[in-house]
Amino acid sequence: MESKENMNERFNRNTESNLSDDEAKNLKYNEEENSYELDIEPEDEDYQHPDPYDTAADDGDDMDSDYDEANPYVGDEYEKNRSLENDLDNLGMHTTDEDHLKISRRDERNSHVPEDDRDDLDAEGYPKNE
Repeated sequence: MESKENMNERFNRNTESNLSDDEAKNLKYNEEENSYELDIEPEDEDYQHPDPYDTAADDGDDMDSDYDEANPYVGDEYEKNRSLENDLDNLGMHTTDEDHLKISRRDERNSHVPEDDRDDLDAEGYPKNE
């Protein structure tokens, strides 16, 4: 049985990387970015990973509030300088005109509920604060 002191030392990590666990040993260090690669080198030289991962963020930048800790592979999804007007194709979006936003009379009738006729509720169905 491993002593408590020994276990604590094994899991103690400071600002320096301590790659003692098995998963971390498989990571490749990228000196250029001072980071470890999240994707390992394939055994087959011709294999190209369909979604190569970015490396971990520099200098703890992944602690910023715009970093998605649950999904480190999102890349630049949270890039603040992206423009909806200029980057629609890259963002997987498209523009539409007003004709596509119009509701037919039939759809309007089908969506009508008794709350729509009440004056004491707002458009979302909540009581008005008057």
